Amino acid sequence: MTTNIATTPSQSRRLLQCGVDPETADMSWVRGAANVSDGDLSLHPYLRMQRINWQSMRGRSEITPAWSLSALLALLPKEIAIDGYAYRISIYFENPDEPVIGNQWCLYYKPKKHNEKCRIDDVPRYAPDLIECAVLMIEWLTANNYKLNEL
Repeated sequence: MTTNIATTPSQSRRLLQCGVDPETADMSWVRGAANVSDGDLSLHPYLRMQRINWQSMRGRSEITPAWSLSALLALLPKEIAIDGYAYRISIYFENPDEPVIGNQWCLYYKPKKHNEKCRIDDVPRYAPDLIECAVLMIEWLTANNYKLNEL
């Protein structure tokens, strides 16, 4: 089992396509001119790596923003309104003893009042890790014209 501490380059591209500000990235993927791999994860924020790239590498490195789980969760609104009802963010973990097609995590918005029923049919489904869940939720929120938190 591999554990990611930040978004992969492909997840980062998906977030950028959603309009997520790269300045909110708290890490970065760095690929130098001679680097043939996908790049190395830097624990420096994206903006700092951009400055270092221009000052010392003269722009020869490719810098891609990367978001940690905490940075992604900070972007998600705690509550949204759906059909006039308040919904709050929740995290769900499926017991690994009861398989859910190999996926175990889900981020979703649930009704704030216990007597309301969930009216969302197209919310993101399960994903293998919380980072992918957060990326899926950001894609869903932006596709449905919800505003992300600003950092």
